[in-house]
Parts: sequence; C-alpha cells; structure tokens
Amino acid sequence: MANYYTISWILKILRSLLKDRLQNNNNAPVVFTDTTDTLFTLPDDNVSESTIVIKKNGIILDDAEWSFDSSTNEITVTISVATTDIFTITYSFYEKYSDSELADYIEASLAIFSQYGYRKTFLLSDDETKIVTYNGINPTLKESYEIAIITSINVDPRNINIDTREFKISAEEDKSKSDLIAEAFDKFMNFTGEVSFEPELGEDE
Repeated sequence: MANYYTISWILKILRSLLKDRLQNNNNAPVVFTDTTDTLFTLPDDNVSESTIVIKKNGIILDDAEWSFDSSTNEITVTISVATTDIFTITYSFYEKYSDSELADYIEASLAIFSQYGYRKTFLLSDDETKIVTYNGINPTLKESYEIAIITSINVDPRNINIDTREFKISAEEDKSKSDLIAEAFDKFMNFTGEVSFEPELGEDE
C-alpha cells in the first residue's frame, strides 16, 4: 500500500483500535426550512466533512457552494436563500473523536519515538497530510502501525485492547499509560517479522 504513511490511513487504523465507529444520518437527515440564514449548525459532533451532502430543494450543491467549520460544527452556504427553500443535509460522523483531535494526538505521539532513542525522528509534512522523517525516509508499514498503536494508548489507555498476530497489549489496573507505551515499544523493537493488520472499518470507509 503506497500511502500507508498518510495521516488519513493511520487514522483508519487508530479508529479501529479505539473502536470509534463511523455512523451516518441517512435515515434521519437534518432539514432546515423557513429561513434566510446561510449558516446551519449540525446536531452531531465529529462529522466527517468528506461525507457531507447538501441538497437545496432536492438539488445537490457543489462543493464550492458551501463550507464546513469542524470547530463549530457549522455549514455556511454561499448561495442565496429564501424562506421557501428546503435544505436537507446528510453526513457521517464518528462516535468519539474528530479527525483534527486524533491528528493532534498522532503528532504528539511522534515524540515518544525520540524519547526511546529510536533511530528515526518522525514529524508531520509541511501540509500535515503525512508522516515523514528529518532524513527523508518515509515510515515503513511496521512503523506506521506502531505510530497508531502508541497513539491509541495515548488517547485511551484504560480501554486499550490490541490483539493481532504481532502485538497483544491489554489495559490492566496495575499498568499506567507509561507502562503500556513501554510494553508496546518493547514489542515493536523486538518484532522482526512481517506486519499485517486489517482495521475494522466503519460503514462508509
């Protein structure tokens, strides 16, 4: 897989580890009527922007005709609005975390590799879409899985339960976040085989 080091791909693995499923409101779309307001607030958090579909009187709006602010959960349309118009909005959303929230956790988790003296120093690319290194060598598949695993422990150490062919790590009462990260890193450093991991994807993945 050529793009395994992109943030979007690591997010898929991370959401699977965190059991953060993708839901949708297709059976109960959000409807706005009797308004001239061009700003609509969505009732669900953690909306996946790429899944948003907006219809005005049954006609799908082009992407250029609206924008979405994930920090406020608001859609702004850039077309004229009359009180007789009916806007119907469908989208998918995650149960627990937004993309931006998890991306921040991923970035913070990259520093852990340096703390353990790992030979590569990971950082986000200038456009913040993928993980790179200072020496220009992209992360391997094995490293990208470990980034997701370390991040999942950082996000929710008390509910982590990783059980793959390569890694078995479970939260226990006597294990702190630091203990779990150390265990994960130790398994990562001592594992020399091929890595395979199939994420449990959400409905629209």
